[in-house]
Amino acid sequence: MERRIIMCRRHPVLAFDYDPSSGKAVGSGRILDCSRLPLELISHGKPAIYAKSIDAWWRRRAIPPTRDGIRGILDSMGIRSAVELLNRSHGLSLSDQYWVKPESSDLEWDTVNFFTNPFDEELGRTLLTARSSSHRFSLNAPDASTGGDLPKRWTIAGDGTRILIKAGRTGQEPVNELIASDLCSRLGIPAVRYNLGEYDNRPVSTCPEMLTDTEELVSAWQILESVKRDNRLSARDQWIRAAQLFGCEGAAVVHATDDWLLVDYLMRNIDRHYNNFGLIRDVETLRVRPAPLFDTGASLWCGELAIDNRDYKAKPFYATYKTPTARRQLRSYPTGPDMTLASSMGGRNRWDTACQSRDSYLKRESRPSRPCFPPVSAKSAHWRSPPAMTAPTKRWSWVPKRE
Repeated sequence: MERRIIMCRRHPVLAFDYDPSSGKAVGSGRILDCSRLPLELISHGKPAIYAKSIDAWWRRRAIPPTRDGIRGILDSMGIRSAVELLNRSHGLSLSDQYWVKPESSDLEWDTVNFFTNPFDEELGRTLLTARSSSHRFSLNAPDASTGGDLPKRWTIAGDGTRILIKAGRTGQEPVNELIASDLCSRLGIPAVRYNLGEYDNRPVSTCPEMLTDTEELVSAWQILESVKRDNRLSARDQWIRAAQLFGCEGAAVVHATDDWLLVDYLMRNIDRHYNNFGLIRDVETLRVRPAPLFDTGASLWCGELAIDNRDYKAKPFYATYKTPTARRQLRSYPTGPDMTLASSMGGRNRWDTACQSRDSYLKRESRPSRPCFPPVSAKSAHWRSPPAMTAPTKRWSWVPKRE
């Protein structure tokens, strides 16, 4: 039996017993720092954490089994599971500040973290290209803890910036990330800056690390799971409430939520889920802010042949008693007195103008049997020179009436 410590940067937060033969936690863990405990392990006042919860938290840090091609890559390296790969790197990540070490170890954050220390990039190349290397390389790399289903890897630029390289399934996803970045820039919406690149003869997107070496990205799913749900509230209001309980200013989280709702509608994003938006927390000061918009690749009819202006299924906010669609989701946008909280985007006029521009473009360009998705240049030109819009005579005519 081995005693291990879950660390948050330099702060020990949980001590637990670990059985090397089974690779699992044993018994219950003892909380050392409740304020920095991973949200999945929040005990709501209880002094201990069960081993089952610790093991589940550890598994979720590993590469998901749904990652494209991951099973074949692990087999080629002689590794049984993504969790085994995670064990080789102490669970270190470039998305948060958590890691695990034996209680008797003299390892220090300053010497092991990936934010300031170099790391072997060969594992990342293998995970991105699905081709195993012919020579031995270190598995102590941040790529062992990256989430998501699309292949990706971390690299270090010449100036020391950590860069995430991400591929797609259809080849259109990296282009969509670039378009979303340009759109957010013109609308004044905080967003991760993506660039388009080429890797192994296929398009990829690249973006710099969005965190500092004292910050962590906390997903909306983690935040919502850490609080008791209030079923009297809509899905959107539950998220706003949970973010406020976590420490984020109410107006800031409302503005950020309305920002990505707008961008997702303009981009026809079908994959906004509770793991690709959230908050950023400084683990030293415990200050919280909304995360910039990121991960908009599954948009603009990605992988589809026909383009039209029909409503479509959307996530994550929608009425539970109806089919979830984008236009029903837009009902969560504030009106009346609540509009003062949404003024960061320039108010209702900017929302109306942007949505009308999208709809008028689709009416002009839609073809019932168009053979492929629209050229990037056509979309880019549209966003560079949006048509001048006047106040509509029938406002919100495209939003269904409330039942």
